[in-house]
Amino acid sequence: MNRKVLFIVVVMLTLWAPLNVEAREERAPWQILDEALTYLRAHPEVAWVKFHEHKVFVSWKSRPKHFKRINRIAARKAAHALHNEVIIYSLPSNETLPKELWDYEPPFLCKTVANPQEIVESNCR
Repeated sequence: MNRKVLFIVVVMLTLWAPLNVEAREERAPWQILDEALTYLRAHPEVAWVKFHEHKVFVSWKSRPKHFKRINRIAARKAAHALHNEVIIYSLPSNETLPKELWDYEPPFLCKTVANPQEIVESNCR
């Protein structure tokens, strides 16, 4: 009896695992980025975080002590989560992003571009 139950559990896990991976890959990029960068909202200096395709917009109330480092870590985490190049835009808190301007490059404090292997460019100081 125990062998039958164990066999059934193993078969079910074997069949379920690939479905779970496929479900993760079918999520929209913004959902993956939101999950990977949830920790940014814990920074008291962050006003809001928004996502569009492979772009992340972070609005800052004030510059934290490790501003450059925070942006680079966020870019690496985002690129690793998406398995693709990601652009992090740091914006002043008074900047807003209307839906029709998602493809517009807003005036930003700094921009960090990363792919899963490295930081491609960053002008954050």
